[in-house]
Amino acid sequence: MSIRNLHILILVSVAYVAAQMVADISNLRDLALFGFGVSAFSIAYPLTFTLRDMAHKLAGPHVARTLIFASAAIYLIGQAFFAIIAGMPPEMTADESAALGALLTPEWRFLLAAVVATVVSQLVDTEVYTRWLDRFGGEHQWGRVLVSNAVGIPLDRALFLLIAFAGASSGDELWTMFWGATIVRLVFGIVSIPGIYLVEEHSQDWEKMSGITHSDPPSFSHA
Repeated sequence: MSIRNLHILILVSVAYVAAQMVADISNLRDLALFGFGVSAFSIAYPLTFTLRDMAHKLAGPHVARTLIFASAAIYLIGQAFFAIIAGMPPEMTADESAALGALLTPEWRFLLAAVVATVVSQLVDTEVYTRWLDRFGGEHQWGRVLVSNAVGIPLDRALFLLIAFAGASSGDELWTMFWGATIVRLVFGIVSIPGIYLVEEHSQDWEKMSGITHSDPPSFSHA
């Protein structure tokens, strides 16, 4: 991999983690979009799937999977930090402290739902992208993003709702929450598709580097 593409990969990876963080923060704002009531999370989050595809295109599926797990680990570390500071003596009123604590420390069920849904859906996105690439090669790059997003985004929403709300909400309520957010996310996922053309196809470069196999971590010593 050239130094230029290595730099681009770093930027894409940082953007991926940043998009995850922005999506989590924007989850605090509810919006009315396309006739559905959704959180602003549904605008930022679909971008992570396309950024994952861009990293995949640059460096292959193994690097993309590493990015997925690294982002999940960063999220969990951040939540652990928030839980710690939420329990520290605050310089504010008791009511303000309680409100901030509730904001910074989501219930474990929602935390579990968010992590599992993100990791599983992004890994499935990786597999769908890989299958498309194996079949069509460098052709129809928009298709690999469209199809992988069309599978990953609904799966993410379904997993989150099942883990977070199963038993607490009716089937009709879950169905409504699923379709509204999924449609909005797919729309913004489609808008982000052109991003795949901003990076070059260098997936095989990792395997061509001396000493690297599928089971080995990437090394930049020969970049």
